[in-house]
Amino acid sequence: MKVLWLCSWYPNKLDKFGGDFIERHAIALSSIIPIDVIHIVQNNTRLKNAKAATEVSCHSNIRFILKIIPYHITGFSFLNKIIFNWRYIRQLKNLLDQYIQENGKPDLVHVHVPVKMGAGALYLKKKYNIPFVATEHNSAYFNYIPENYHNSSNYFRYITRKTFESAMAVSSVSHWLLNRLSDLFTLKSEMMIRNVVDDSFFFYVPTSNNVKRFIHVSMMEPLKNVKGMLDAFIALNVFHTSWELVLVGPCTKEYQQLVRNSGIGDKVIFTGLITYPEVASQMRNADVLVHFSRYENLPCVINEALCCGLTVITSDVGGIHEIISEDNGIMVQSEDVIGLKNAIDYYLGNSERYSRKNIAAQAASVYNYKTIGLELYNWYKDLLKG
Repeated sequence: MKVLWLCSWYPNKLDKFGGDFIERHAIALSSIIPIDVIHIVQNNTRLKNAKAATEVSCHSNIRFILKIIPYHITGFSFLNKIIFNWRYIRQLKNLLDQYIQENGKPDLVHVHVPVKMGAGALYLKKKYNIPFVATEHNSAYFNYIPENYHNSSNYFRYITRKTFESAMAVSSVSHWLLNRLSDLFTLKSEMMIRNVVDDSFFFYVPTSNNVKRFIHVSMMEPLKNVKGMLDAFIALNVFHTSWELVLVGPCTKEYQQLVRNSGIGDKVIFTGLITYPEVASQMRNADVLVHFSRYENLPCVINEALCCGLTVITSDVGGIHEIISEDNGIMVQSEDVIGLKNAIDYYLGNSERYSRKNIAAQAASVYNYKTIGLELYNWYKDLLKG
């Protein structure tokens, strides 16, 4: 079976973390069959000083083709986008034609995130009659989410709809998002395949912390509601002072000042941005993940925490409820700071009811490379047979 991936998001030299969860899916599949991955950088802020280039690299069973198209500044932001989008589509078609000439036709194309690579899958289907499937990772299909599908440009909505409705099948990492896509678009088939966890980094080890250690891992964007989470710990500290919190990610001066001014400075550790293995090390040595997002699909950090055996205290948003139960976590309503404080307090008084070893064993059996790789491979095989 010959498979080509067209990825709108994928880690690259200009953005080492963008779409890393897609890369882990690729690694999972590559343990069974070789795959080619094509990615064209579309992040405008990272392209302004970049030079045009096409680079090919190979890692194990993955051949990665990266295309960089400079983002020229005309002085008019609207014109900049029009010119870039036009050049993106032209370069994408040329790159795909060259790929077919040099490698022949793949049996199947897999699009990750419709915009902008969905245009490439539609082009290959029309010109070469190559079937494709599509996976969506983006949760922005609800009106309450800023910059959502409904208020996007006509082009964005057209490519998204055309991609989903022309695909043999559509997948996502949660039933929550799949159900929403099914409501909005006419899908031929659906498949839910969870995010992958690198179990060589995220695994259970016994801990002996003197006090319970909570951890939060994110890029600290507004959607993560770090301020609300800190407010919950500040309220908790009035009557419960035996705890500590590790914040992993680029915390702002505002958060650091809030921690100092509220009297919890001796309990909060800021690590800043650290490497992937260092994140895993911090997580293995924690007891609880705290995740208080305003909206999400199903973030990888929750799967990773479970594989380390952590109890997860989280807001009940997106598809998170599909993997959190009374045995491995506590869910609260989004924005409910008092509810989050009460959940943390409940855990501190009842931590013995959560078995880290059992949580880790259950999660590791579901989110490992081998399991997810087989799910992808069997999905492809069944679709091509049909």
